[in-house]
Amino acid sequence: MGTVKKFWYYVSTKKLTIANAAFILGLTGLLSNILGLYRERIIAGHFGAGHMTDAFYASFRLPDLIFNLLILGALSSAFIPVFVEKIAKDKEEEANLIAYSFMNFILVCTLIFGVVVFILAPKLVPLLLPGFFNRPSPDNFEMFQTTVNMTRIMILSPILFAISGIIGGILNSRKRFVAYSIAPLVYNIAIILSVLYLTKYFNPPIYAVTIGVIAGALLYVLVQVPSVIVAGFRWRPYIDFKRGQIARLVKLMIPRTLAIGANQINLLVDTIVASFFVGGITVLNFANNIQTAPIVIFGISIATAIFPVLAENKTKKDMTTFMKSFSWSARRILYFMVPSTIIIIVLRAQIVRLIYGTGNFSWDNTYWTTKALLFFAIGLVAQGLIPLLLKAFYAIQDTKTPLYISIVVLVVNAILSVSLPFIAPLQLGVAGIALAFSIAGILNAILLFILLHEKIGALDRDHKIFESAFRLVVASILMGILAHYSLYLFDYFVDTNRVLGLFLQTSGAVLFGGMFYVFLTWAFKCEETNFILEKLKLKSSE
Repeated sequence: MGTVKKFWYYVSTKKLTIANAAFILGLTGLLSNILGLYRERIIAGHFGAGHMTDAFYASFRLPDLIFNLLILGALSSAFIPVFVEKIAKDKEEEANLIAYSFMNFILVCTLIFGVVVFILAPKLVPLLLPGFFNRPSPDNFEMFQTTVNMTRIMILSPILFAISGIIGGILNSRKRFVAYSIAPLVYNIAIILSVLYLTKYFNPPIYAVTIGVIAGALLYVLVQVPSVIVAGFRWRPYIDFKRGQIARLVKLMIPRTLAIGANQINLLVDTIVASFFVGGITVLNFANNIQTAPIVIFGISIATAIFPVLAENKTKKDMTTFMKSFSWSARRILYFMVPSTIIIIVLRAQIVRLIYGTGNFSWDNTYWTTKALLFFAIGLVAQGLIPLLLKAFYAIQDTKTPLYISIVVLVVNAILSVSLPFIAPLQLGVAGIALAFSIAGILNAILLFILLHEKIGALDRDHKIFESAFRLVVASILMGILAHYSLYLFDYFVDTNRVLGLFLQTSGAVLFGGMFYVFLTWAFKCEETNFILEKLKLKSSE
């Protein structure tokens, strides 16, 4: 028990520097994504990519809509900047009052929307999935009822994530990232255990996965509670609209909420189009989960770690440090995202087979997931930079510009999503949705960068971002060539028709490519490689 107490004391009290926070978030992001991909592997093995898995992933759409509109936008654009502002001015009591008032306000809104969706689920689900229920199948009614029931169960998740979101925002603002970074691990573990041990108790068995999602969301909250209590937060069961600055927070979050609404419309359009392909929703989710891994590990973790610093720089009106912090973060995101893109493009077939190629996951499922992953990878660098660009806008408390950009991106994505999959000569099928997503993402990143530059001045005044990007692209292309040809080398020594052989081939190609990439970036005198090597030397000498 003493060891457990010491561990939780460390988790609850440890403050981190930017570099250490990014490392911890990246490491736990990596572990979480490994667990997440294993979670998807066992789901693929148990259910394949078909009607039931389509129903499961479709049931996320409405609860996710509530979470993204009410919680995600509120945290990133409104709560954290205002909370950090109060902490920076040593107004702890006001900060605490804002936190519990806003938490209660968001909870009430989430509950209201949850009840509405619960009641209207039978009417809303068919509208969101027209292709899904228009298929000539005797199982249509069962699929419809299953999707509605799972949607209703999933309504609990945004309510729980509303609580964990505010708690996580408080911890991030105080630079206490450890408990926050552990929470996704227990979330994925709960879902994995539900698939492994609960499916036999439910009919249809897919309900067990839904129960795992809710259990994981509850654990997501509980893991962070000790840390937020140690940080000084005390919950109160009421809302102080005036001193809690609810009006100011709502004013800040409305543009971000509308921007996220545009993104959610994109996702809904994608889901509607994918519903016309059997297994299409599942294929998109599986491919998206792979491409999301480096975004979470590198893009989101670095952006999350730097966000409180950017907000603090803005509060102190130190824009020179603001731009240096932005440049530092952008170059480190590029350092990891550029080679990740090349590795995924080169090894996409091996990655899909290794992660999902088991049980009921067919060769046809593998083909379409691989094809979708290729098109997702095209926009990977842009997707990795978008979280940082958005955080920079929110740090300067500008939520309107990202909204205007998101509307443009919405239109582009919608037009491409409903056209690319059905253009006969291209034969893209469901993979066309992934291509539309990538094109829209690239446009999004370019517009965000240009308008942020206009807002605060030269983001790349010393050309460090551009020079670093050029070197990283060259090094990554050479790395990709080596990784590609190393696959043939492993073919001579291992049987890639077996899981172990495929794992050795894929991991060997990644290892060779990664070592070559580090060598090339060192030879090109990339600052990021020297930074990492110096950190490793310091750790080894301690």
